[in-house]
Amino acid sequence: MSTNKETISGLAGGLIGGALATFGLMKIVKPAMPTITSGKTKISPQSVSAGGSATLLPSTTYKFAIVLFHGDGEPQITLTVKVGTATYTLNGDEQAIEVVANESVEITATNTDTTNPRNTMTIELAYLAW
Repeated sequence: MSTNKETISGLAGGLIGGALATFGLMKIVKPAMPTITSGKTKISPQSVSAGGSATLLPSTTYKFAIVLFHGDGEPQITLTVKVGTATYTLNGDEQAIEVVANESVEITATNTDTTNPRNTMTIELAYLAW
């Protein structure tokens, strides 16, 4: 059972809140929904000099992304793919898919052939940002 003090306090709060809403002094605002955008980055095959290396994607952080490795490069190319703290390697003629969420991605290509330039594979990144 409530006391008179609690009843008066409740009535006063209700009256003040009602008056503020009635006179437009209190505005109820809904939280803004994040705007979701999407994008796609295509890294076309590149020639890497004999025994050389090239950064195909500098360290980039994605909220959500899917990375597709087409495998249409030469097997003498070794890709080093860093996803967050994990490191993966694959050859230029291997196909792979990587899903990334709230992590950075960095891709480097190294030509293991010390006499001829070789080509990397096609890599595509489809991502969402908000």
